[in-house]
Amino acid sequence: MSDARDTDGSTSAGNDRLSIGARLAAARKKCELDIGAVANELNLDASTIAALENDDTAALPAAIFVKGYLRNYARLVGLPEDEMVSDYAAQTGEPPPLTVVSVNSKTPFFQLPSARLLRNIILILLAAILIWLAYPFVERLVESRGQATQEPAPGRLALPVNPQSTE
Repeated sequence: MSDARDTDGSTSAGNDRLSIGARLAAARKKCELDIGAVANELNLDASTIAALENDDTAALPAAIFVKGYLRNYARLVGLPEDEMVSDYAAQTGEPPPLTVVSVNSKTPFFQLPSARLLRNIILILLAAILIWLAYPFVERLVESRGQATQEPAPGRLALPVNPQSTE
């Protein structure tokens, strides 16, 4: 036997021609793992791992889950994750994922300002309204303090001013 052969008898160069499940099984055997250890490591049932290795799509859940399983399995056994997922999509005939395409549209006639600017304007308006409403109270408070300073201090006698004494 040649040194290029894996433990299951397939050649390394022939891995590209093998199915996804066969590649996973070969890589698992190369890492000296059994199905139970892989299932335990990936938090999956052993039946799911067996279905992945046997390419049994009827026993597998939806494709979105299988892609995640394949990524994790490939990462565990050292296979290229993206290649495995793209091969699975090609094997199942799944359409490619949706992409967002921008549509050239006219700019709107009136564009709203940013949320930060609107917030700041509202805060300034609220502060101005509060100052306007508080002004009469503050004015009365200042006047009442001003009158308190004109009263004579306790213990002092306030003498009335005699207009005739200035003559």
